[in-house]
Amino acid sequence: MKTQKSAIDLTDLALGIVVLGVVVSIGAVILVNLRDAKLTELSTYYTTNEQLDFGSGTSSKVLANSWFKQINNVTNASDGDLLLTGNYSTTVDGFGKATVANLTNTYPYTWNVTYTSYNVSSRTDYTLADDASVGIGEFGSWFKIIAIVGIAAVILALIFTAFGGRNNAGSVSY
Repeated sequence: MKTQKSAIDLTDLALGIVVLGVVVSIGAVILVNLRDAKLTELSTYYTTNEQLDFGSGTSSKVLANSWFKQINNVTNASDGDLLLTGNYSTTVDGFGKATVANLTNTYPYTWNVTYTSYNVSSRTDYTLADDASVGIGEFGSWFKIIAIVGIAAVILALIFTAFGGRNNAGSVSY
């Protein structure tokens, strides 16, 4: 009586890939939260008189330094007059880059902006979590490699299961 070989069970492989994805995703969320919780504890530095030219018809400009904290003052570059906060607005994106918008036609000239930013390299507990979260951000790149290797292993296993053991030369069947 011949016994039929059972098919390969891929449940463990699929479950392993799902668990790996969940663990890495949870780790990434924890690292980003740890990093962001430390942001306000970092030391700061000042950028003095960064020039923003609003004379070319543009209504907003991005500041040069990331991890913006606050604007200290804005002056008209030509005469040094202090611009009141009602003449401009500031928005910050998810990467800490600030955009200053000119809200008035009264000052369509070059502005000097003095502002404060966080020094993200001032503490190792911040940079460690930041570097790790950036590394896990590359998860998509190496996860594709793991998936391709897993699929290749399944295909090879199917081939060896289908064609392996067919050579019965020298064996005796009763």
